[in-house]
Order: sequence, then structure tokens, then C-alpha cells
Amino acid sequence: MKLKSTLIALLFAGFAFAQIQFPQASNKSEIEQTIGFTKVEVDYYRPNLNNRSAFGGIVPFGEVWRTGANNNTTIEFNTDVLLEGKPLLKGKYSLYTIPTEKSWNVIFYKNSDNWGNPKTWDESQVALKVTVPVYKTSEKVETFTIGFDEVNVNSGKLVFQWDITKVKVNIDVPTHQKVLQNIQTQLNDNSSARDFYSAANYYYMQKLDLKKAKEWIDIALAKDTNSPEYFTELKSKIESELKKK
Repeated sequence: MKLKSTLIALLFAGFAFAQIQFPQASNKSEIEQTIGFTKVEVDYYRPNLNNRSAFGGIVPFGEVWRTGANNNTTIEFNTDVLLEGKPLLKGKYSLYTIPTEKSWNVIFYKNSDNWGNPKTWDESQVALKVTVPVYKTSEKVETFTIGFDEVNVNSGKLVFQWDITKVKVNIDVPTHQKVLQNIQTQLNDNSSARDFYSAANYYYMQKLDLKKAKEWIDIALAKDTNSPEYFTELKSKIESELKKK
């Protein structure tokens, strides 16, 4: 009888300590964007308006904001980048902002393991701070959104949108330098006709050394006597530009 009573007590104790799972009010989002050779990853939680005002309401003006909900928002770059023309080393950062009516301070903070804002703000942990203007949109965005826009191989924009507010941070990446380095270190006698064509085409498109581009397209044509027609078309374009010069 005593054993039975003990088992019943343990069973009820187990129910008492069981945790019921509920969804979080703000959904988690992970986004990844490649710009040239640079991969950018953002991890954040997305609060909703729920009939409230975002900035000057849910988010006070002039105060540090975690740029989302729950854990601090993080952003990671796998190469060094320029943000608004200012250098930031590759790595993972907390992404904090200080919104005002006309502009935002966007802060890249070295310590990325905070719940919300740091308990004590440490200015030495600020890797970079940039100031960008606020744009007002005609359509209201219900759920806080971080994304990317105007992306090409050399640059893009990190975009924040919520309510009728939109903010953009310019990102420039070292794609050009990486391509030149790849050509310098990897293009050799054993490279394929396609590699020589691509190097010549890159130099032609970027308006670099056309004599070198001409040399490479000639090698490409010699390596592949059955090359596609666009190989000879590139050769004609390069020769035409050389004549102009």
C-alpha cells in the first residue's frame, strides 16, 4: 500500500513539474544573402504592431533597441565589408539601433550573446556605428522585417522596415579585389580556355587592361579551336576598344 501511494505521489509530482510549450509572440527568422563572394547572415525575432505604433510607441525614440524581440539580433559577415563607407571586419555582431524621427544610429556590437540589450553598455564593444536617414512608406508593414535590396556582385542594402518606417544601410563588399587576386594566383598555363575567356571578359567589362584581356582571349581561342561564338565576339569587342584607344 505504501509503495502504491509513493508511485501515485511521484506521478503527480511529474505532472506538476512538466512544462507546457507555447509559441513565442514574436517569430524567429534567419535570413542569408550572398553579395559577390560575401555571405551575410541575420538572425532575429519579428514583433508585430498589433494596432500599436512602432517608433515613438513600442520602440522609444533615442534609446538603444535590440532591433527585434527576445534575443538581440545578430548579423555575421564572412569577409571584411564597408558599411556606409566605413570598414567592418568579418565576424558576428549584435545589431543594435537607436531610432529617432529622422535618422537611426545602427550599431555593430562585438558581444553577440546578450538577451536583448546588454546589462551594461560597453562602448569598447562597439565595432562600428553608422547614421542613416529614415524614409516614410505609403504602406504599413505589420511585422518587423530585415532584408536586403539592390543587390549586385559588389554591393547591396541592408533594409529595416516596420510600420511606415524604412531604413537602409549601404554594404560594399571586396568582390573586385577577390576576383583580381584569383586571376593573379590561379590563372596559369594549365588553366582552361573557359578560365582565360572569363578573365578576359572580366577585364573587358570592368574597363581594365585591355591588352591583357586581348592576350587572354587569344589564349582561350588557341586552347579551344571549337570554342563558342561568343569567344570570338569578345575578341572583336576588345580589339575594337583597343583601336579606339
